[in-house]
Parts: sequence; structure tokens; C-alpha cells
Amino acid sequence: MITQSISEARRKLGELIELARNGEQVVIIKDSKPVAALTPIDDSDLELTPKLTAAQARRLERWIKSQPRKTFPSAAAAVEFLKRDCAKQR
Repeated sequence: MITQSISEARRKLGELIELARNGEQVVIIKDSKPVAALTPIDDSDLELTPKLTAAQARRLERWIKSQPRKTFPSAAAAVEFLKRDCAKQR
């Protein structure tokens, strides 16, 4: 594993990417603390899935709980509401 400061990484980005392509892990540090990493990937890694951090999940949960609850007389009414709501957001 190689560590580089942000300023060094800027100057040597091409070289660091080549190292990652060859299987080396590169950790970028700021103020002596790791903040990012370059790691080798292949085509199978390109299928990205969204991930939430624990803090993001807590914020989302708080936001969901703060939203007014809606009730509908039928499933069809709920579908119509969602269609109108989505159309407004476009």
C-alpha cells in the first residue's frame, strides 16, 4: 500500500492510477489522515449500487418521519396522487 498527500497525488495522478491498475492500493492523506483511496477495479466493479452511510440513513429516516402522512380511499387514488406528484417534479 502506498500513501500520498493530496498535493503529491495531484502531481502524480497518472502514475498513481497506473499503480492501481497494476493491483497496488493507494491511500490519499490529508493532515496525516486517510481521506480517499485508489484501488484496482475491473468491469465487474462497474455495476455500482447506491450505498447510504449510517449518518445518511439516520437523516433519511428523520426526514421521512417529518413528512405528513397521507391516506387514500383506494389504491387507485394513491396511484393517481403519485402520478400527479411525479409529473409536478419533472
